[in-house]
Amino acid sequence: MKFGLTFAPYSTPTRRAEEVFRANVEQIRLAESCGFDSAFVSEHHFLDNEMFPSPLVALGFVAALTSKIRLGTGVLLMPLHNPVRMAEDAAVLDCISGGRLIYGIGHGYRPEEFAGYGRRLEERRSLLREGAVLTRRLWTETNVSFQGRHFSVKDLNLTPKPRQRPAPPIWVAAKKRVAVEDAAEVGDAWYADPITPMPIIARNKQHWLAALAKHGKDPARQDFAYYREFFVGDDDASAWRDGSPGLLGEYGFYLSVNHLVENDGTPIPADRTDRLEELVRDRCTVGSPATCLEHVQRIRAALDPSYMVLKMGHSAIEPEVVERSIRLAAEHVLPAAA
Repeated sequence: MKFGLTFAPYSTPTRRAEEVFRANVEQIRLAESCGFDSAFVSEHHFLDNEMFPSPLVALGFVAALTSKIRLGTGVLLMPLHNPVRMAEDAAVLDCISGGRLIYGIGHGYRPEEFAGYGRRLEERRSLLREGAVLTRRLWTETNVSFQGRHFSVKDLNLTPKPRQRPAPPIWVAAKKRVAVEDAAEVGDAWYADPITPMPIIARNKQHWLAALAKHGKDPARQDFAYYREFFVGDDDASAWRDGSPGLLGEYGFYLSVNHLVENDGTPIPADRTDRLEELVRDRCTVGSPATCLEHVQRIRAALDPSYMVLKMGHSAIEPEVVERSIRLAAEHVLPAAA
């Protein structure tokens, strides 16, 4: 099992977004030196917290300051974009980074983003599917002709081609069964989100495996990546003290937009703020190295992911505290887990 880190650079009450990003870059450089496999940068638009909307641009900066850690979009909101333009930019990033790109894509969910980009939210599934198929063809073929519902090209030869052969892996983030089956069909990996309960993810994994078989794909050549909110401290009490404020804020947001469900899929009402601590303790990993390792072993037994992508940095956590968590994970959790 491989381990990555994921970052969402946005402003805090005391730091602008670019300052947070600079701290994230140092955390990525530290992670590279500690043996983490990959680092991801996410995408959202039009937020008051100045969250960075351009992961490929941000990763180009990171590529210049690193040499071996893989660099991923985690995730790029494919339905918002022209896939030809994104395929070009991603190919350039793969070239200048020496073949380190993981192309993570997702459907998106915020109506404001779709309105701002002139897209229809209800078409996000078909937009992602067409975008993924066209991207892969542009990366691997010459003189591509494609006629879809949303996009069409004729005799188009994208240059330069990516450094990786046959192409950078395409990870598809998915929550619902139909999206998980799409990930099997058009992707090289299913990227499972951090807030869906593990029993639902375990059930969806069976649908993913069945869809792989339907499309003649070898599961051994596919990745299953699981995103997990994660924080390591010297002991359980100090880890909760330092790590929980950011996680409680994150889950408070998920609850407010009706994104949290019970293990059986029943929605959790947005006014159930009394359950936030319970949900964070159950669905996030916060604790001593021994506690975090136990969580990883439990996740492996339940889900058997080939990747775990960890989110350690939140607005309420100081950069030096995040760096200590990265070091503790690298020294005490990753070697035993991997």
